[in-house]
Amino acid sequence: MPGESMADEETSDDAGLRFLRAVEVMVILPDEARTTAARWLDQSRARHPEDALDQHQDRAARDLVGYYASLAATSGGLTSLAGIVPGLGTAVAMLGGGVADGAICMKLQVDMCLCLAGVFGWDLDTEEARYLSFLLSAGATLERAGDDDGERLDTEGGVARVRRMLKGARLQSTSDLFKKVGIVLARSSIAKSLPFGIGVVFSGGTNYALMKYVGEAATCWLRLDRATTDPAA
Repeated sequence: MPGESMADEETSDDAGLRFLRAVEVMVILPDEARTTAARWLDQSRARHPEDALDQHQDRAARDLVGYYASLAATSGGLTSLAGIVPGLGTAVAMLGGGVADGAICMKLQVDMCLCLAGVFGWDLDTEEARYLSFLLSAGATLERAGDDDGERLDTEGGVARVRRMLKGARLQSTSDLFKKVGIVLARSSIAKSLPFGIGVVFSGGTNYALMKYVGEAATCWLRLDRATTDPAA
């Protein structure tokens, strides 16, 4: 019935927003992300002082993605993650159980994407950069799960799609993507291909591969965007 359908939709929307809010309480602060991005850029400049900015950005992005992928592979469980996940208790209280595990996974991916945005010159104090990190993380996660019906991030169409989201209703677009991610997390069939298990978010090679995929997809988006857009404008 129409009333039942609308109620279901509202419940689903609320779940997507709740999942998004749980991730938000844990993500890295802009100052931390800016410092991380600068560190990787400085390392590239120290090793290759003759290179142009875009070369430093590409190299720093590659190294940063490798760092987060290694972190994903070696993080053991909720106890070992507590030191790098501020707001963990709040997220667990908001979501509970395995979905909270998924929120921790998304937190690390969003952290990485925000740092990548900093590498590519985005002003991390802006809402645009913040929402970008959430959109890239969720979009790449859905791509990896084979659950995205939009343009891939590593295409010009994908760049245009995310840009439209950033210029439109950002919260609604981000919440919609996180709602889909939440649905993916709830599917038992996805457990074999994505690292959203009980008690431990990250375990070994599967998790390394997922973080690597998200990071490389985000880097491709940022590189394509760099070719056509001045993020400071």
